Amino acid sequence: MGSTLLTTGALLLVATPSFAQTEEAAPQAGGSGEEIVITGSRLVRTDLTAPSPTTVMSSEDIALSGNVSLEKTLNEFPQLAAGNTSSANIGGGSGILTANLRGLGSTRTLVLVNGRRFVAASSAGEVDLASIPDALIKRAEIITGGASAVYGSDAIAGAVNFILNDTFEGLTMTAQTGITQYGDAASHKIDFTWGTQSDRSGVVLAATWAKQDQFDQSDRSWSRIPLGEVNGALVYAGSGNVPGTRVGLTAAQRASIVGVNMNPGGNCTSVTGITFDSSGTPQAYCAPESTYNYAPYMLLQRPQDRISLSALAHYDVTDRIQLYGETYYVNARNEYRLAPDAFTPVTPGAPSQTLLVPQYATNPGLSPSVRNFFINNAAIFDADGDGTAAVVGSGRRAEEVGTRDAFFERNSLAVTLGARGDMDLGAGKWNWDTFFQYHRNRTDSRYEGVVSQSRLSLGLNTMINSSGQVVCQTQTLGCVPVNIFGEGAISPEAAAFISPSRVSHDTFERYVAGGSLSGVLFNLPAGPVSMALGAEYREDRYNFVPSPQDIAGEYGPSSQSPLSGKIDVKEVFGELRVPLLSDMPFIDTLAIEGAARYSDYSTVGGVFTWKLGGEYAPVHWFRFRGAYNQAIRAPNIAELYGARTIGYVNGAVDFCARTSSTNDTRSAELKALCVATGVPAGDINTFEQQALGMNQESGGNPNLREEKSKTYTIGAVVSPPFLPGLNLTVDYWNVEIEDAITSINNAQTMAECAASLSPSSVACQNVLRLPSGQIDYVRVALSNIGAMKASGLDVQADYRMSLPSVLSLDGDASLSLQAVGSWMFERSLQTTSASGPLDCAGHYAGGCSSGSGGFIIPDFKLNVSARYASGPVTLTMQGRMIGAIKPYSGVTTVAGDIDPVWYFDLTSNVDVTGGLSVFGGINNLFNKKPPIFGTTYVGDANTDVTLYDIMGRRFFIGATMKF
Repeated sequence: MGSTLLTTGALLLVATPSFAQTEEAAPQAGGSGEEIVITGSRLVRTDLTAPSPTTVMSSEDIALSGNVSLEKTLNEFPQLAAGNTSSANIGGGSGILTANLRGLGSTRTLVLVNGRRFVAASSAGEVDLASIPDALIKRAEIITGGASAVYGSDAIAGAVNFILNDTFEGLTMTAQTGITQYGDAASHKIDFTWGTQSDRSGVVLAATWAKQDQFDQSDRSWSRIPLGEVNGALVYAGSGNVPGTRVGLTAAQRASIVGVNMNPGGNCTSVTGITFDSSGTPQAYCAPESTYNYAPYMLLQRPQDRISLSALAHYDVTDRIQLYGETYYVNARNEYRLAPDAFTPVTPGAPSQTLLVPQYATNPGLSPSVRNFFINNAAIFDADGDGTAAVVGSGRRAEEVGTRDAFFERNSLAVTLGARGDMDLGAGKWNWDTFFQYHRNRTDSRYEGVVSQSRLSLGLNTMINSSGQVVCQTQTLGCVPVNIFGEGAISPEAAAFISPSRVSHDTFERYVAGGSLSGVLFNLPAGPVSMALGAEYREDRYNFVPSPQDIAGEYGPSSQSPLSGKIDVKEVFGELRVPLLSDMPFIDTLAIEGAARYSDYSTVGGVFTWKLGGEYAPVHWFRFRGAYNQAIRAPNIAELYGARTIGYVNGAVDFCARTSSTNDTRSAELKALCVATGVPAGDINTFEQQALGMNQESGGNPNLREEKSKTYTIGAVVSPPFLPGLNLTVDYWNVEIEDAITSINNAQTMAECAASLSPSSVACQNVLRLPSGQIDYVRVALSNIGAMKASGLDVQADYRMSLPSVLSLDGDASLSLQAVGSWMFERSLQTTSASGPLDCAGHYAGGCSSGSGGFIIPDFKLNVSARYASGPVTLTMQGRMIGAIKPYSGVTTVAGDIDPVWYFDLTSNVDVTGGLSVFGGINNLFNKKPPIFGTTYVGDANTDVTLYDIMGRRFFIGATMKF
């Protein structure tokens, strides 16, 4: 990874080209090149001390990673957990690539550019890392331990600050390309950077084009079929939503069904209902033999195409006043693809999950065999004898419609204008900075292949017109007759009618105005007392316009609603650093510092955050550091105003389903609970979940309050003079969040219900069932119900040595070694007072991961690297380890304990001649495949695609020309 650690006592310098830290800060008019503002503080420092641990990613780390999306390189750092990446298919939403410090969620990690907020790409305020111009990045600083008092809300877990190079001179062109050993997932990237500087002004322009190709689950052996746990083995387990339509039946209904052989024998493990073949003839539905293999259609990596343009400029009005500006524009396109639409056919306005088939006995749109089936089984489907069949909880795969494809195009614009400078005041020089920002992001979304339930209902209600043609009873929207009972029964015309293009767009706008003043109040014997003061106003506006079909409610409970919201906040803040003692026996440095911020939100009112930190160095090479923060996070627009919708979740397991056909471990009390909450008593001993997942209702809550957190870090930095070139750091960190904005996901809700054994418990009341006992949906709306805790230990060691001349290419050679490890002792979430905390550090299953996209959080990650540099050649070998993962306590899984996984990368850079250099490398050198968990606990690809390497061995090569 090649990162270096910014310590409290000194910036750990590793003297190879890619390890070397650039000592130049964002320039200030009339300022010294030694003045640096460290992420996590607004105080200008010359001694580079800071009480919070900060890790630095260099520009060379990014350039030699072989990645064309920034999040892949950033997420290799042990301090970051899995989040939305380009490997997340449907779980990645519109393709926003995020940072997730300590596994506390991307909304609790603040992303900055040059110390200021960057344009958000969603109503949650998340920054798309792909929109940051990586060609201009001088370094990225990762501060952990909380930074809300310094930067405001969203920094509970910490902040990632990307420092850009605004003093670049000359012209640089870089091009790279890459591909996997399987010949897929090709990537391409071209960067142009130009800059000119004079005594009073400077301009830097940059342009980037990057492209990343998709690859599919069918392209890897371990993801070609979905695997589920059956009788103690991982076996094929497809979806219960099938072409031809599956109709689930209770045991009593199966016993009374007419016209269907419900005992087919042969290769049929369990009959749970009926389905219809290509002629419309009803057949027994066998689980799992009749299920549908959706895997070949799914993506393992989204395709992306990105163009970004950036401009940075400054002009010195006088020797002490500088005007500056920054402009960023990004056009980013990505898409995801899913198997043909899997849905429960419903009639709008009918009881939940109920499809009404009018005039089933004479409906000309149905085949004769389908009409006869409903006539012969009217006692089941038309108990009231009104001539309309009611089909409850069926499942259909719209294979005739084609795959579901979602296309997203994001246009982002960020403009910053400001003035900064310095002045002599009191005991020394004071620096000031004022700025205004305007951010705008628009995302245009288009979905193809999604079935409109309203159009489906219109198409099912047919008649014969005067010309003898089968037509819709209601001629509206260009209605075409539709028959869903039978494989291939939906005609091309009907497929086009029920799946119109679903087009929507959203916009996010932000206005920020702020100013700060920093300098020396007075001098003490131990050094200067530094202060920073500032104020800021920020206003966020979001507007979502769904498709006309959504507004009309054509997609039933999955229809999206318009969303708009606004939040503004006025803030004042200050920092103070006081050196107490210095240059004394056993006290080289002793200093304290603090920060405070008062914020007045239009939503939650006034809130106060503060931090207190200190540093003590008994000698110049040994330093202790620590900090305590009390911080808040205000709810964002999505959390406050998001419309409640119902969506399908793969891999969710019903606790009422029998555990296996041969060994049912459900207790009598659990069976009684299931009966009391809606499972028919006659079915309980053989009850099985008919679908691979279930629906869940989610949405915002306008009554949310702010989250509150307490964070502290304690650490030490050692740079022993008796072993030059060695630097060691150790930091313990602890984060506790009260009133966390969260929801109990479907897995946790059902686990809580099962544990309570009480039908009247809140969790059980949120699990709604159909008359057949199958789950209708689970409520998971947001509330301030969470108590989150995370703690751990970060350790880093850097060592650089000179090598003997025999190992040198030109008389000078060095070897730099580095190890960065992060232990996570706890990462828990407690969502109800009745339940204990769910500690997911190092665990999966049991609510810690699920098919809904719950990311696995390792309790240990380690990066080690060795870099050889001599003359024009640099060679780097890196090893990345993800620690062992175990099932959550009390959960038995087929996969069991997962061993640690190692990945190795090899990269090189050669300065050929003049300004030309060539670089290349191999990532995942030994083609390590990801561990297999099955779909139940990690989603449709059988593994956690956000945590493990799913691409396999891949190669990249590139060249840079400097003029």
